[in-house]
Amino acid sequence: MAITEEKPESTLREDVVNANLEKVLARHGRVDLAPLPSDLPEDPLNWSSFRKNMLLALVAFHACLGPFSAACVIPSFEDFVVDFGITLTEASYLVSVPIVFLGTIPLLWAPVSKRIGRRPVYLVSMLLSSALQLASAYCTTYGTLMACRVLVSVFICPPQSIGASTVSEVFFVHQKGQKMGIWALLVSVGSTIAPLIMGPLVYHTGQWQWTFYFLAIINFAHFVLYIFFCPETLFDRPERSKIGSPQITMDEEINPGKWYTPYTSFRIHSTEPWIGLPLDVISPLQFLLKPTILLPGLAYAITFTYTNATLLGQKYLLNTQQVGLQFVAPFLGALLGEPIAGYGSDRWMQYRVRKAGGEREPEWRLPFAIPGFLIAIVGLMIFGVQLQNTRAGVWNVTPDVGSGIALFGLQLVTTVCTTYAIESQPEHTGQAALMVAFIRQMYAFTGPFYFTLQFDSMGTVNACGLLSGLIAIGMCFVIICMIFGRSWRKGEEVTNDSEDRESVVAGILSDEKVKV
Repeated sequence: MAITEEKPESTLREDVVNANLEKVLARHGRVDLAPLPSDLPEDPLNWSSFRKNMLLALVAFHACLGPFSAACVIPSFEDFVVDFGITLTEASYLVSVPIVFLGTIPLLWAPVSKRIGRRPVYLVSMLLSSALQLASAYCTTYGTLMACRVLVSVFICPPQSIGASTVSEVFFVHQKGQKMGIWALLVSVGSTIAPLIMGPLVYHTGQWQWTFYFLAIINFAHFVLYIFFCPETLFDRPERSKIGSPQITMDEEINPGKWYTPYTSFRIHSTEPWIGLPLDVISPLQFLLKPTILLPGLAYAITFTYTNATLLGQKYLLNTQQVGLQFVAPFLGALLGEPIAGYGSDRWMQYRVRKAGGEREPEWRLPFAIPGFLIAIVGLMIFGVQLQNTRAGVWNVTPDVGSGIALFGLQLVTTVCTTYAIESQPEHTGQAALMVAFIRQMYAFTGPFYFTLQFDSMGTVNACGLLSGLIAIGMCFVIICMIFGRSWRKGEEVTNDSEDRESVVAGILSDEKVKV
C-alpha cells in the first residue's frame, strides 16, 4: 500500500519571503495592501504617518479655502451696498460668481498637475491666491473686486480636482474612507466657518477690507508650510514581477531617491503634448455619463445645497457678528458627523469584506449614507418649523439646533458618496473626484437665485418641506446605485477592455503597414 507524503504547509513568514515582501511587512506590518507598495523609500505609500497626515491636513485645509473664500464676504454685504452703491442682490453675486469658477476651473488644473506634478501646482496656487487676496482689499469699485474674486477662485481651486487624487496617492484603500472623510469635511465646512470667523472680524474692525487682509496672511502662511511639508506625490511605482520581486528601472538603480527627493526634484511627469491640454480639460466631462459618478454626485450636491441655507439674520434682525455666530451649530454638526462618517464607514466596509471572504464591492459602503439623508431631512424640517414659529426680532436657538443636525447628516452623505464615486473608478480617481466637485458647485450655484423667492412665496415650513423632498430624491439615487451599481461597473469594465483590445490591434496593424 503506497503511502502518500503530504506537502508541509508553508508559514506566513515563508510566504512573505517567497513573494519578496519582507520590506513591505517590516514597514507596514501587513502585506494585504491595496495598492501594493514598492520597496523604494521615496514611494509615497512608504512615507511615515506624520509625513502623510501632515500633507493630508494641508491639502484638506487648502480645499477648505475654496468655499471659505467664496463665502467670506457674506457678513460684508451691507458694507458693499454702501461703499459701491449696489443692491443687496448684486452684492450676493460676489459669492455666487466665484462658485462657478470653483466648479469649472479645476478641470484645467487636473491635466496641468498630471504633467508637471502636484507640488508645483499647490505652491503656485497658494502664492498667487495670497497676492490676489491682498489686491482685493485695495479695490475701490464693484467691478475690480469682482475681477479679483474671480481670479482668486481660479488659483485657489486646485484641491477641488487633485486633492482626492493626492489622498489616493499616499494612503491605502483600507484607509481611504477615513482620510477622504477629513478632506470632505473641510470642503463641507468651508462655507460654514467663513461667516463664523469673518462676521466678528468685520464687526470689530469696522472694515470689510480686513476680510482680505486675513485671507492674504492665511494663504501666504499656507504657502510657506507647503514648501516644507508638501512633497511630490506623483510617483512611477515599479511593478512587481509574477514571482514578487520588484522591477526597478536602470535609472532607479543608478540614481536612487533620497528622503528629500520629493521636496527638491522637479520634472515633467507626463510626455503628453501641451497642445492636447484643451482636450484633456473637457475629457473628464464624459464621466458625467457614468451613473456611478452622476447619481452619488447629484445626491451629495442636493443635500449640500439645501442644508447650507440660512435665514436667521433677516428673521431676528442680527448684526454682522451675530449672523456669523449662527454658523457655530452647523460647524459643530459637521465636526461631530465626520468621525462617524469616515471611521464608521471604513469599519463597516471591513466587516463586509471579512464576511465576504475578502471580496470587496464599493456598493457595500452606500448603506452607511442612508441615515445621513434621513438625519439631514429631520434637521432641515426642525430648522424650518422653528424658524417660522418663533417670534421675529427675538433670537431663538432651536433653528440653530436643526441646522446642526442637518449638517451632521450631510457629513455622512458627503464622505460616503464621494468615496463611493472614487472607489467605483479605481483607474480614474482624479476624474471621479473632479466630477463630484463639479456637480456640487454647479448645483449650489443655482441656489441663491431662487432661495429668497421660494421662502418668501411658500413660507419657511413649506419651502423646507419641498427641499426635504428633493433630498429624499437624492437618497433614492443612492439606493439605485446600491441595486444596479455593480452591474454598471462590470459593464464599464467590459467596454474598457474592448476599447483597449481595439487600440492594441490598431497599433499592431499600424506597425505592419509601416514595415510593408
